[in-house]
Amino acid sequence: MNRKEIDLLLSSMEGLKSLLEDNSLENFQQEILRVENFLKRFGSLDELLTHLGNVEKIAYTAKDFLNIDEVAAYLQVSKGYVYKLTMLKELTVYKPNGKNIFILRDDLNQWIKRNPSFSNSEIERQANIIAYALNQKNKNKTTRGGRK
Repeated sequence: MNRKEIDLLLSSMEGLKSLLEDNSLENFQQEILRVENFLKRFGSLDELLTHLGNVEKIAYTAKDFLNIDEVAAYLQVSKGYVYKLTMLKELTVYKPNGKNIFILRDDLNQWIKRNPSFSNSEIERQANIIAYALNQKNKNKTTRGGRK
């Protein structure tokens, strides 16, 4: 066991100790029933922990500003690549305390959109818009100055 695991185990034991000291047997039984209900709902403790992890990942989507770890997860790239983007000034960063880096979610979305690869239908739609505008421009030229 490493130091972190030992600290976690001691913390868990202290929490259990305070739970046992501060609650009656009836309250303790109710807590056990709550845990059992969660386990019934999710099948196993691993499934419950996986579900909680997924909820945590989703929760950051409501934030306007993301830290480096969240940016890397959002863009599905490494933290090193995010640091490289910030160093190259590809992304605008905010450092409220001079050290921690935060990036606005809207800036990330703009960065993602910088080099689109349009679908055939989008290219056709834009071509139709341009063709229509050119046609209108040519009509206006011929009606203003007479026939050419």
